[in-house]
Amino acid sequence: MVYILEISQQGSLQIPSELLPQLKPHTHYQLEVQGDTLILRPHEEQPFWATATPAQRAARFRDWAQQTERPAAPVLTDDSLSRETIYD
Repeated sequence: MVYILEISQQGSLQIPSELLPQLKPHTHYQLEVQGDTLILRPHEEQPFWATATPAQRAARFRDWAQQTERPAAPVLTDDSLSRETIYD
C-alpha cells in the first residue's frame, strides 16, 4: 500500500491518520537517504555507556555517587589507621 506524505512549511512531516494507529506517539525514527528515496526506520536508542566518552561516564558516576544515600559509618581515628595497628 502506498501513502502520500506532506511536509508543512515548518518542515514537519504530515502522516495520514489511517497510519497513526500503527505508530506509537513520540517514537523516534532514523531517516536514511538513498538517492531520491527516504527510508524511515524506528530508531533503537543505544545505552549511555555505548556512546559516552570516558569523561562523560566518569561525570555520570560521580553524580550518581553524590546522590546515593550512604549508611552511617563510624569515623576511623588516626590510631586505627596506623601501620602498627593495621596488622593486629
